[in-house]
Amino acid sequence: MALLKRKRADEVDAPGVTGPARLARETSEFAGVRPGDVVVIDIADLEAQDAETLVAREVVAVVNASPSSTGRYPNLGPQVLASAGIALVDDVGDGVFARLRSGERLRIDGAAVYRGEELVATGVEMTGERISAGLTQASTELSNRLDSVTANASDQLRRERAMLFEGARIPRLTQPGRDRAAIVVADAFDVEADLKGLRRFIRDNDPLLIAVGKGGDKLIDMGFVPHVLIGTDEELPTSAIAKAREVVVVSPSGRIARPERFEQHGTPATVFAASGASQDLAILLADHNDASVIVLAGAPPTLVALLERDTADVGSAFVARLKAGTKVVDAKAVRFFAVQRLSWLVPVLLLLAGVVAVVAAIATTPAGMSWWDDLRGLVGDGVSWIEGLFS
Repeated sequence: MALLKRKRADEVDAPGVTGPARLARETSEFAGVRPGDVVVIDIADLEAQDAETLVAREVVAVVNASPSSTGRYPNLGPQVLASAGIALVDDVGDGVFARLRSGERLRIDGAAVYRGEELVATGVEMTGERISAGLTQASTELSNRLDSVTANASDQLRRERAMLFEGARIPRLTQPGRDRAAIVVADAFDVEADLKGLRRFIRDNDPLLIAVGKGGDKLIDMGFVPHVLIGTDEELPTSAIAKAREVVVVSPSGRIARPERFEQHGTPATVFAASGASQDLAILLADHNDASVIVLAGAPPTLVALLERDTADVGSAFVARLKAGTKVVDAKAVRFFAVQRLSWLVPVLLLLAGVVAVVAAIATTPAGMSWWDDLRGLVGDGVSWIEGLFS
């Protein structure tokens, strides 16, 4: 006890803030955070809502293994912490999780993290001035990037006016697309999770499956055959060419460099003479072939993720989505509504199954058989009474 009192007294005299460590690598682990904790996280680009959660839980400091602001865009999480007077040490490295355990008392002094007298990690002290400077720089870079995207999109609208407004050079597919949902599958982001969520939708609705490049292999791995495979010659995997029913080769020159790749598999190949990212041209292909809705699997989940693509590709993405309009939806939205539609049915069926099981169990007991005989008697009396009304 004397040692504990001396230790706490030393903490009072030592500079910085102290508190028990709480390892919460992801936001899903914030539920265990308590007032007074020093929270150790691993979250790049800390969002404002996550920082507000930590403020509400009254933590005294945050130690981040990753940069709380990478500069990709002006995220406000660090500013929320600074405004609440919560110390933030950034970019201490992933090894901090191996060196610390929840419950150990830590002291944060500037950019240093101490356990007792031992220095366990160092990073970047995120002062108010440093956070403000980072926000300004990120805002400027984002603004410049948006200007470049706008210029590229405008240029594409001018260059590809005939294709965008009249459908020039967009191939007509042999696979039927009219009044049919189309799913565009790109090998990007969390495409596997998207396809798992769409499995029931695919089986129930028989959509037109358009795979972009290696997205064809993703579909095949899930047990589905791509109706259409689209991409440049370099993007198209031979394994998917052999399985696909139809191939569309993206080529700005209008020529197929290696036609023998398709001939040896007996897969018909059509040229899509256009520039731009294949996944965006796949959206135009589905729209031109009269798909009623276009579901994107493996699409950028956020605007920031979309903007991280090459500037020309971002312009292409905006133009394609603008052309297809309200037809375009994300796979996660389709999965959400499919689950919502089925959610009421599942508990009702379970309830009915439970009632049937209980009734069957009771009916096999002596008391249950007696009740059953009484019920049959009541039903028989009721039937006799009704027959008497009409006799």
